[in-house]
Amino acid sequence: MLVLPDCAGRNSPFSQRSHSLLPLRSKTFQIETLGCKVNQYDSQRLAEMLENAGFSHVPPGETPDLWFVNTCTVTHAADRKARQLIRRQNREAPRSGIFVTGCYATLEKDLIAGIDGVNGVYGPDEWDRMLEAVCSQAGTPPPGIRSSDFGLNCFRGRARACVKIQDGCDAFCSYCIVPHVRGRPRSRPLEDALEEGRRMIGHGFRELVLTGVHLGLYGRDLSESVELADVVSAFAALDRHVRIRLSSLEGPEANGRLLAAMTSPNVCPHLHLPLQSADAEVLRAMGRSYGPVEFYDVLETVRAALPDPAISTDIIVGFPGESDRAFRNTLEFCENAGFSRIHVFNYSPRPNTVAYGIAPRIDQATAGRRSEALRSLAGRLGTEWASKFLGRNLRVLYEKTEPDGWMCGYSDRYVRVKAPADAALLGNLTTTSVHRQEGCELMGRIGENATGQSDD
Repeated sequence: MLVLPDCAGRNSPFSQRSHSLLPLRSKTFQIETLGCKVNQYDSQRLAEMLENAGFSHVPPGETPDLWFVNTCTVTHAADRKARQLIRRQNREAPRSGIFVTGCYATLEKDLIAGIDGVNGVYGPDEWDRMLEAVCSQAGTPPPGIRSSDFGLNCFRGRARACVKIQDGCDAFCSYCIVPHVRGRPRSRPLEDALEEGRRMIGHGFRELVLTGVHLGLYGRDLSESVELADVVSAFAALDRHVRIRLSSLEGPEANGRLLAAMTSPNVCPHLHLPLQSADAEVLRAMGRSYGPVEFYDVLETVRAALPDPAISTDIIVGFPGESDRAFRNTLEFCENAGFSRIHVFNYSPRPNTVAYGIAPRIDQATAGRRSEALRSLAGRLGTEWASKFLGRNLRVLYEKTEPDGWMCGYSDRYVRVKAPADAALLGNLTTTSVHRQEGCELMGRIGENATGQSDD
């Protein structure tokens, strides 16, 4: 079991700066976020804390006084990307103070602290100390909110907002470092989460994504009798014109109560259920709580309960000991399951996890070939899924305008849709008549086609 250093102690060497923080010129900041929706939420929360302390966010392209990197450590590639970002920032803006936080910061504090230009390394549970240090240097009082608060100002620059309702995990899958760096499962009180949802709706957001590290564990640590289904129902009742979406969920946690709550018209019929492998032996070695038969039964249950649901998944390729036959089992399962989207990851050895000691390791060339084969299948399945919606009227949340002058966004079933640009429609749920397809993307016109089938 991984034992992390006592990084919260006042005498911890990780609280020392790698170089002196130069006098702040204008109390400005930027935040670079790597990783999942939980990290996206945490970065917005950090931004609110900084703004409450009198700091101002500046957009990319401007040089801030302070630069924060919110890191991910789910793979070694994520670790490497964080180090590259830190070094690049130090080269491009050597006068900016650099502070590093997030999961990788929790796991490798001394390594990160040794990178040239880093002023401080703090885990997500150490932000109060980080802000005290920053505010002391700037000569300004600390923010009026604490890092344990879930408060959030606004998801600037985005059309949808995440509402974090849960953190932590105790599943300890054999390949996963997340429970070691995120800690035990913790749920947010329902009324507190709803209050933030109301604030986000007041800010004009038309889609709220309920997110957490292990979302299905919501409520198990609360004294009140509440679970994820109750959260979904309560959020759906806030405003029928606002869409509610769930982030990643373990397959067996898609139970009858949750699926019943998801039948509300403004809850997206989309579930992201990580499969990881469809070989029984590999799943056992991964420490997953199901076999391929049980997972397929979940898919059947979801499709019986929801109208034409989108079901996306994650697959880890090249897990230690994965044979050619085991990989074929996964390919065949995905083909039959008809996933709407598949995220493919090569196995990444994480020191201090059980899988780190499992042999034999799969060579990179073999893992690469398997990834390519699975991504090819994923592309075909995604195209087939999108084709189901040709000729239909979809409600699309348009999120940005692309260089080609078209807006792009997503339907409730997470199909990417493009339409001619209309700035007034960005950030709004808009009916779009779909008439053409390019791969996994659909092209449409704003407004209903009288002959089209409504998807409302």
